[in-house]
Formats: sequence, C-alpha cells, structure tokens
Amino acid sequence: MATRFSTFGLLTAASALAFFYSAPPVMAQESTGIEEITVTATRRAEKIDKVPESISAYSTEKMDTLGVKDFADLAKYTPGVDYDPYSHNISIRGIESDAGSATTGVYIDDTPIQIRNLGFNSNDTLPAIFDLDRVEILRGPQGTLFGAGSEGGTIRYITPQPSLTDFSEYARGEVSVTQDGAPSYELGGAIGGPIVEDTLGFRVSAWGRHDGGYVDQVDSANGATDQSNTNYVNTYALRGAVTWAPTSALTITPAIYMQQRKQNNLDDFWLGLSNVDSGNLNTGTPEQMQDDDSFYLPSLKMDYAGRDVEVISDTSFFKRKESVNGYSGTLYNLSYFQQLVDGDSDPWGRKCVAGLCAAYAGMASPPPLLLADGLNLPGYPGNYISVATINNEQKNFTQEVRLQSTDPNARFTWIVGAFYALDQQRSIEAINDPQLPALTEYLWGEKMHRAWKEKLLPNGDDYINDTDGHDEQLAGFANATFAITDTLKIQGGVRAALTHFDFNNYADGPQDFGYENGKGKQNESPVTPMAGITWQFNPDDMVYATYSQGYRIGGANAPTPPACNGDLKKLGLSSAPDSYNSDTVTNYEAGTKDKFFDNRLEAQASVFYLDWDNIQQNNYLPTCGIQYTANLGKAVSKGFDLQGDWLPIDSLDFDFSLGYVDAYYTTSTFAGPKPKPKVQPLALPGEPLPGSKWTASLGAQYSTNWFGRESYIRADYEYNGRATTAGGGTFPGTSDYDPGLTLNPPTNQVSLRAGMQFGELNMALFVNNLLNSRPILDLNHQDQYTLLYEAHTLTPRTIGITAIYRN
Repeated sequence: MATRFSTFGLLTAASALAFFYSAPPVMAQESTGIEEITVTATRRAEKIDKVPESISAYSTEKMDTLGVKDFADLAKYTPGVDYDPYSHNISIRGIESDAGSATTGVYIDDTPIQIRNLGFNSNDTLPAIFDLDRVEILRGPQGTLFGAGSEGGTIRYITPQPSLTDFSEYARGEVSVTQDGAPSYELGGAIGGPIVEDTLGFRVSAWGRHDGGYVDQVDSANGATDQSNTNYVNTYALRGAVTWAPTSALTITPAIYMQQRKQNNLDDFWLGLSNVDSGNLNTGTPEQMQDDDSFYLPSLKMDYAGRDVEVISDTSFFKRKESVNGYSGTLYNLSYFQQLVDGDSDPWGRKCVAGLCAAYAGMASPPPLLLADGLNLPGYPGNYISVATINNEQKNFTQEVRLQSTDPNARFTWIVGAFYALDQQRSIEAINDPQLPALTEYLWGEKMHRAWKEKLLPNGDDYINDTDGHDEQLAGFANATFAITDTLKIQGGVRAALTHFDFNNYADGPQDFGYENGKGKQNESPVTPMAGITWQFNPDDMVYATYSQGYRIGGANAPTPPACNGDLKKLGLSSAPDSYNSDTVTNYEAGTKDKFFDNRLEAQASVFYLDWDNIQQNNYLPTCGIQYTANLGKAVSKGFDLQGDWLPIDSLDFDFSLGYVDAYYTTSTFAGPKPKPKVQPLALPGEPLPGSKWTASLGAQYSTNWFGRESYIRADYEYNGRATTAGGGTFPGTSDYDPGLTLNPPTNQVSLRAGMQFGELNMALFVNNLLNSRPILDLNHQDQYTLLYEAHTLTPRTIGITAIYRN
C-alpha cells in the first residue's frame, strides 16, 4: 500500500508542475452574489427561488466542485433523502417501499425510468453523473405533473441540449487510490455546437469509469484469497443529440443515451472473516455477486413556441436489461434447509435422519449449516455452491404532449397535457442448484424425488419464477396559476388517469413445490389534485403553502403453491390476495424562500406532514419461502428541511443543509382479516419506517489567488443520523423482529478538495472520507437463526486528483 501511495504522489506532483508551467495566470474574479439556478420542476423554466416547492438542484459545475460521481453522493447533501446502494431505492421524506410499484419517480429529461417490484430485487437504474446540465430533486408528492410513481418525490436528470449558436467543450479525468483497496480512474469528454448557424446543432459525449474495490473474496474453508479487491465497478456512457430548427419557432431534437454498468461483486463482507478496524474486509460467499445493468434510451422532442402558446411533444423508448445475483443462493438455501432439517416447518414432514445428523449423533437438534465464518457441512462430498440470479427487463414507451402559456409574467399562466405509457417488464428469478440431489441425501438420507416430490429442472435449477407484466396508463393533467395581486398567487392542478396492469407467471422446481402458472390484472382510475398559495411579499422573500397528492399503480399476485397453505391458514387466509390497489400519499407543506444581505445569504425551508394510506407491502411466508403483495397499514411522515448558501465575504462561501424526517406506522397491521392468537402483527403503531431522522451537511469554500492563479480550498462534512429501523426487523413485537439485527449507527464523513485554474483547465486534489470512518452498516443475515452475518461500510479513505476542462 505504501508503494501505491508513493507512486500516486509522484504522478500528482508531476501533473501539477506540468500544468503550472504551461498556462498563463488567471486572476480571481470578484463575486457578485450567489449564483441562481434555473429549474423546470413545474415543466417551465423558472428560477429555483421562485418555485413554491421544496427543491434541491445541482448544476454540473456544482457537482464537479463537490466531487459527485453518483446519486449516493448527491443524497449526502440533500435533506430528507435516503439512498439504498443495493436496490438503488430512493426514499424521500420517509416514503419508500420494496413492494409493488416505485415510490420515487426517476426521470431522464421527460422520460420516467423507474421500475416496478415485479419479482424479487427489481432494482432501479440511475444515470451516471457526467455531462448533465443539472439534477433536480423534488421533495413531496408530484402526482399532478409527473404522475404514477412520484408519491414521495421525483428525481430528474436534465441533459444539456445542443446549441445552435455557441460551441462548448467539457472533459473530466480522474485518478485516485483507496486505502486498503485498488485504484480508480475515469475519463470522459463532451462537445457541442452549431453545424449550421441558427438551424442545426449537435452535442455528443462519451465517458468511462473504473471504481476499484476494497473487499477481498476468500475461500472460507482455507482462508485463501480467491480475488483481491473484488467489489470493483466499470461504468460506460454514451450520449448524442441533434437539434434542427426549420423555423425560428420550431425545434426538433432526436437524442440517444446509452449506459452500461458492471459490478463484479457486491460491497458486503462477512463479519466472521473480517477485521473492520484494521481495514481487512473479506467475503466468503462462493459465488460472484455480480450486477450487470445496461440501457439505451432513444427520444424525440419537438417544441413549437408560438406567440401565446407553446406546444411540446416528448416521445421515448427506454430499454433496459439487468442481470444481478441479488442474493447468495448458497447462503439462502442452507439457511432455508436448516429450518427444514429441524423438522418443525417442513411442509413434507421430513426429518433429519442421516448425513449431518449421523455426524452429530445424540444431539437434540442438528448443528447450524452456516457458522459465523463459513459453511458447516462435515463429511459432505465436495464444496457446496448454489447460484441465484435475477434478470430484469424493461421496455417502456412513453408519449407526452403539453400545451402551455408562454408569458411567465402574465396574470394567468397555465399548462395542460396528455400522457401515455406502456411499460413491459419481465422478471426471472432462478436458483441453480445441481448439487441438490447430493445435499438432499446428506441432510435427509433420501433420494431427491422422495424428499422433494420433484426433480431438478433440466438445466439444474431447483427454483424458477418467471413473471411478464404490463403497465399501461393514459392520463390528462392541467395546472394553472392566477395572480390575485402582483404579490399573491394561487395555484391549482389535477391529473386523472386510467391505469391497467396485467401479468402472466409461471414457477417450477422443487423449491416451488412443483409447476404453477397464473395470470392477473388490475384496473384503476386515480385522480391526484394539488392546490397552493404563494405570497412574494418582496422581490427577495416568498412564503407558500401547498396541498398535493401522489400515488403508485396497483397490481396483482401470482398464485402461491399448496405448500404455503399452512402459513396462510395461520394468518386466517384461505389464499393470498389476487390483487392489490394503489396507495396514496397526501402532503401538507408550508415553506419559505428568502435572500438576505444583498443576495449574500440565500435559504429555503419547509415543514411538511404526509399521510400515507393503503400501503403496498410484501408479506413473507416462511414455510414455503414465497411472498405476496397486499395493501397493509397506514403511516405518517412529518418534519422539515433547510438548505442554503452564505457568502459572508467575496472569497468565502458556506453551503448547508439540515433535514428531519419522523416517519412511522399509525396502526397495528396484520396480514389476515383479523388478529388471531399468537399471530404477530406486521407493524405496530409508532414503528418507524426505514431511514434516518436527521441528516445534515456543511461545506466551506475559500477562493483566492495562489501564484497568480484562481484557486480554492474546500471542506465538506456530512452527517446521517442513526437509522430508525433495519428494514422493520428491529422493532420488538412484530412478525419480522430479529433480535440479532442492530440499527445503523450515525455516520460522519469529512472530505477535502483544493483546486487551481490553468486557463480553461481546473486541477483539484481531493481526499474523501478523510478520517477513514468505518461504521458497520446494514448488518444482515439470512434469517434470525443464521449465525453468518454480512455488512458493508463506507468507502475507505480515498486520495486523488481530478482534471476538468470546460470551455
């Protein structure tokens, strides 16, 4: 490791000297105040301080200054936002669920790309942070303008549009090294401008990044290292767009966006094989826990700006394919078989009569199949391994047409539109377990067909669940603002939709207890209103109050196999529900946006109360290992967020954020129609929803001239409070309570960055996670009886250099 840092230091010094002597000096410019950012959260361009919503927006320049590489970095600076690095689920103000449809809308320009939880581990994809105009994070339900799936909020990745008048160039390169890990590097460039002045323009970009790993994959049997720094990631992105203006009023912009992300192994490590304090992180999972994710997005935007009315049409087709080992088939199978070996929950009544039991004759019950540091199969012939894969596919067509007024200063401004989407999604979950016959004889002393009543599928799978679903929606929406006076405005809007969902499913294999097939559908007609009032009592100060609603589309369930009947009977159910309905979030919000001291202090704050009703949740049936989705329970979320920028002197800039979210269930929630003796509830009043109550960030940047060049030094601090729950498993008295789980501790991160300008080139040295904080995060195991625990931690201290060229 010393060699890595020494080599990196030499490269850094050489690069800095080369650029220092190759460019003329540039004097620092005096600040004229805090730069404002323009957003399109209301589907029209407005200054962020004039939009009566709680919004965080980050320009590409700001993200470069912060060193942002992905949404996980943005979440650290954004109040009220939590991000799950595994599922890529985004929680805004506590609204997040791993069941049913998405709770947070994710958009690339005007194309929604969020995924439905159709099967198991339906992960969202997120665009890379490169060559973006900005990222907008809209907190609170956005059901009127953005429709289904935006009940907690909306994330918008806005790409740069081709210019018909000016050329621009942008490039970014970076090299870094992670303590106790491997180097990372990236390189990307973008260029755009007119082909024919005022008539035809283009923009193209290409980017690639390698994130080095810091977790080693080892053989748990002998401790040998199979692959060092195994959790590395490679990401590549390409984008191209052309704008044609046949007339001064009409522009036509076809574009294509492609991205590929390949993660070699997850960031999880085994606690029994690791020493977190010394930075020795190891995983003994024998499979490669890969995540291969790629998409392409062709789109066509047409914009006709007349004298009084602007007409905008957006057409797109989003195609994505993900293949992920979302969980370890080896660990899952052994933990599940452990319960069957014990005999109490085995649907076929099998008992442990040979193999493992024979090796431990006389014991009251068989020993664990999984110990803290590995597999426990004494006398088993060979090394047991089973691979679980999940393949998700999306094919989403969307068409939106909007008409809107063109004069932003008119007393009455309006927007009306129509939206159509057809989302085709397929989820295939499979467990490949060719050793199941041998393991069955080892555990139960029986041939497989006798113990399981089924044979392996021809390719060696012992479980497959294949679901093909279709979401279709047709919606009309309208939103209008009327200025009662020059300072007082009222706003109202509504969206009415017709939604349809259907699916075809088949499942097979011993772990599904034989072949099953089924189909289902759900039709609904949700209506989501909003209303608000805004008082701009002077040019620098505004207060507002808003009422809004959001929803996500309902769905249907595949049939459960007969082996699940015992679990359902305990809940008072004869069968799992065929379908589930939409759930809704109602938001009451009040906020203020202000500027002080001649635009040297800018702040926005809001308080909110959210009512989440009819929540779509999963219910897991432990005997058969199957889950279904139902509308179960109610919750509220209340809190506030604050963010701003302060420029006390021209050379010193502070930016800050503070968020508080208190989200919890308000009712006792049971899976069955009525509580039964000894049946624990899924949720209890006061049980918190996943997330952290407190988040905060503080950044300080000092700008000066060093050696006659514009330079800066910046420090950032991010705080994430103690987690409220570990997926529900830490709340006593509920059905998923697991005494072995612990809450995520508070996390604190400090980063430093120092940059210097050389003409159009900015060179910056940085240190992320300066104090090398290594908390144990997301502690988990397969079930409450499994001794093998996994977790992950923050990326260790990383030192690097970034070069950014912008013209």
